[in-house]
Amino acid sequence: MKSLDEISREPHDFLISRVWFHMLRAHRNLYPKMEKRLRAHGFDSPLWHEILTELERAQEEGIRSSELQKKLFMAQHNLSRHLSRMEKKGFIERTACPKDKRAHFLHISEKGREANRAIWPYYFEAVQLELSDKFDRDEAFQMFQYLIRLYS
Repeated sequence: MKSLDEISREPHDFLISRVWFHMLRAHRNLYPKMEKRLRAHGFDSPLWHEILTELERAQEEGIRSSELQKKLFMAQHNLSRHLSRMEKKGFIERTACPKDKRAHFLHISEKGREANRAIWPYYFEAVQLELSDKFDRDEAFQMFQYLIRLYS
């Protein structure tokens, strides 16, 4: 195995490949841990918090699932599966689009608002438990900036 010093001297394209594969590993390591913690409190997935937060931001107008899909960078089938489960739990509501009967607007329900507020302390705690000892404040801010570059 190469040392960090050896890796630091690798060509840019090799380092970029390393970044990609280690991002995947970080996701595969952290996501199931977050999911398990949130399931204990009635949320099937960390994505539910993101979905409900976007629906809250959409306010009374709601948001089309295609627009939500773009905002969250999710595959349509994956988002649809989550939305169906969230609707069954009463967290979201769908209303038909008056201009396009095939399309729906998504809205957060009062139950969804309450659930999203209730889950946040547990989600925040899970994030802190998994990440707070990995980065100091400045490193966390740098990481935040770097990650935003990947999708903005």
